[in-house]
Amino acid sequence: MKRLCVLLAIVVASGTASQVRAQTEAAASEEHHAQSEGLSPKLTLHGFSDITLHADRTRGGAGGTDSSFTLGQLDFYTASHLADNLSFLGEVVFELDDKQDTVADVERVFIKYRFADSLGVALGRVHTALGYWNEAMHHGALLQPTVERPEALKFEDDGGILPVHSVGLEFGGQVPLGSWSFNYVSNLANGRGISREVVQGSTDSNRQKAVALKLSFAREGAGTIRFGPTIYSDVIPGDPLTPGREGEIGERILGGHFVYDGKRLQLVTEYFAMYHEDRRTDAKFDHKAWYAILVARAGAWKPYVGVDAINFDTGDPYFAPADEDLKRYLGGIRYDFNPFAALKAEARYEDRGGVKRDVLAIQTAFTF
Repeated sequence: MKRLCVLLAIVVASGTASQVRAQTEAAASEEHHAQSEGLSPKLTLHGFSDITLHADRTRGGAGGTDSSFTLGQLDFYTASHLADNLSFLGEVVFELDDKQDTVADVERVFIKYRFADSLGVALGRVHTALGYWNEAMHHGALLQPTVERPEALKFEDDGGILPVHSVGLEFGGQVPLGSWSFNYVSNLANGRGISREVVQGSTDSNRQKAVALKLSFAREGAGTIRFGPTIYSDVIPGDPLTPGREGEIGERILGGHFVYDGKRLQLVTEYFAMYHEDRRTDAKFDHKAWYAILVARAGAWKPYVGVDAINFDTGDPYFAPADEDLKRYLGGIRYDFNPFAALKAEARYEDRGGVKRDVLAIQTAFTF
């Protein structure tokens, strides 16, 4: 991650130096200035953040109700038009870790060339083609209807179980099919690291590359319908320093999404089946995750309900000991002040590994 931050700094510094040289040359020649002005990169900068008040109570416990204010990610999002059909995107997040220290993460950084609507190629760190939520709702909490992401799709350092980031190549595009359209996104990238928190950005620990493909069929009308499958394949490297994790793990993820986005209602639901095979012991594990969120739209008010679940096949050395089944029910209401700020109030009941909790969360999310 530090190497990525250094690389991004070098790129930004190089771009700044190029602009200085261009301005110096332009001062010597008005004609040259007129010709080069239209080719200057056009950088846009946006930001996202959120602040959340949590109050939770463990059922049957003697500790009472715990409450805390939580600073969300401070997300800086930059995009630049470099040339016809050539663009750059970077996303750097500042957040607090478990020790209350501020850390910086490069979440996305890639350059993309669009040959046509039907084909674009990106190189860098992207959000993996894993269904709908992971590519439609990025790091800003304002983008999503709920306070938190679905559990399986949380980011790697927040406990998510899916490989939501990839470093490598991405191919994608859209093809019209009459009243329908066909969309596809594919990744060829470094695979997972030795633990699920690791996104391999500077090297790949084995020769295998991760491959992902998401297909989506969409039809627009009074409401937009989109649906399609997802497939992901990888070989996770072994960890010789952790007993029971010495062998490589073959990984295959199959999934599907269905989204209805209308004027009055929005429904988002996804299902993932994850298959692991320990190549040292031949042990096989089968994990399932799914969620469904239904949102009603009444002007600025958006009440919603949802369910979120993960079922682990116990004994998988890649997830143990944090392989506790989850069942979560939630309901809330969101109020949009305008397109730039929203307030959410959400109540959740969850059962994680037999421990039952009630949670109340109030969040303000905004962009700037």
